Amino acid sequence: MTATRAAGAPGSAAPGRPLLLEGALVLTLDDEGTAGDLSVAVEAGRIAAVGPKEELRRRFPRAERKDCSGHILLPGLVNAHLHPELHVLKGAVEELNLHDWDDAEHFDDALALLSSPEGAWIQRAGIRAALADCLLTGTTCVAAYGVTVGADEVTAREMVELGLRGVVTVRDVHFAPVDTPPGMPSRIYRLHAEEALTTAELEAAARAHERGERIIMHAAETQYRIRLVRERFGTTTIRLLERYGLLSPRMLLSHALYVDEEEQALVAERGAAVISSPAAEMKLSDGIAPIAEYLARGVTVALGTDTAVCNNSNDLFLEMRQLGLVQKLRYGADAVPADQILRAATRGGARALGAEGEFGVIVEGASADLILVDTANPRLQPLVHRDGYSNVVANLVYAATGQDVTDVMIAGRWVVQDRRLLTADAPAIWQELERAAVHLYDRIL
Repeated sequence: MTATRAAGAPGSAAPGRPLLLEGALVLTLDDEGTAGDLSVAVEAGRIAAVGPKEELRRRFPRAERKDCSGHILLPGLVNAHLHPELHVLKGAVEELNLHDWDDAEHFDDALALLSSPEGAWIQRAGIRAALADCLLTGTTCVAAYGVTVGADEVTAREMVELGLRGVVTVRDVHFAPVDTPPGMPSRIYRLHAEEALTTAELEAAARAHERGERIIMHAAETQYRIRLVRERFGTTTIRLLERYGLLSPRMLLSHALYVDEEEQALVAERGAAVISSPAAEMKLSDGIAPIAEYLARGVTVALGTDTAVCNNSNDLFLEMRQLGLVQKLRYGADAVPADQILRAATRGGARALGAEGEFGVIVEGASADLILVDTANPRLQPLVHRDGYSNVVANLVYAATGQDVTDVMIAGRWVVQDRRLLTADAPAIWQELERAAVHLYDRIL
């Protein structure tokens, strides 16, 4: 199974004719950190070349040209953990920690309604709004995890319609093989969290993992969940996963806050990925993940926004800022430089999803998943990029927001231009979301 398929993202905007993106300050995020006044050639949905403007004009004389002056051109962001249908509940479950939700009657009622035929339109409204919000704020790939019944299937269809690259989870405790229809998002399996773990499910997950399936789990997010695992299995979450052979480059550990040094070394040795959602983790009072320590050990770290219920945003620029600030609070001012954070939000997400080199980087042969960030605003000024000094990445991570994204391309196709969503009627999406939220709140509050 692969996680690299673009969900409903056709080829280049002008089939058969290359496109040159010129005039931007380009951040390739390649291994060498290549950046500067470069041009990027896009052909047949992929990066055809990166280099000086005149050189690419000679190589691609028939190409269309887009003037990207006044912008930063970088790979699209990867949201590696999102529960999209809960977007409709933004602001409805405040001042509660994660386990308080279990006793929040109105939250349980909301999930029941979203899972019912009666609430299917509300579920779809939340999903559609969350995904559109992701696109407009510079996210080109989403790993979605449906919480309510049917949400993964609806999310897959909406990804195709909106032109968003995506991955959705398989909701099956037996981990039976599934076929992914052509043109639909890839699938990954899931172990929900420690509360739901059983020996039978862990054994089924292990068999699926052996046949090559990728699995995501809410792992070691709270101290309460660690206590549960100790009571039921006599060990910790990470050691339990290792016991069943579930730590590998195909395991995605969402959150992974309460992981001791020995377990961190094990995660690194086995190649498992960690997905951090710092805004949600802080708002829920979960704690602070040891991201600086993971990175120091070479662990793949990706970023996710989790859900608007406990984040209130799908903006990965804001998530990058939160990650940097909270890591510096825990480890010191020199912890987790901005370049590492930006790479977590791009290449780290692609690597976690098994798509290293396919997207999240601007190199020849990679998919043309690109975003343009407007620099003509006070947030990003002053912007200085010279040999030996650049404040560009720091300002992107600590000053930019998704509102600064003007254009989004996925697999060579423009899906956002001049801040306008091209694949759907965004105002109609927001209106439907509000109608759904009002109906939902009237039912549960």
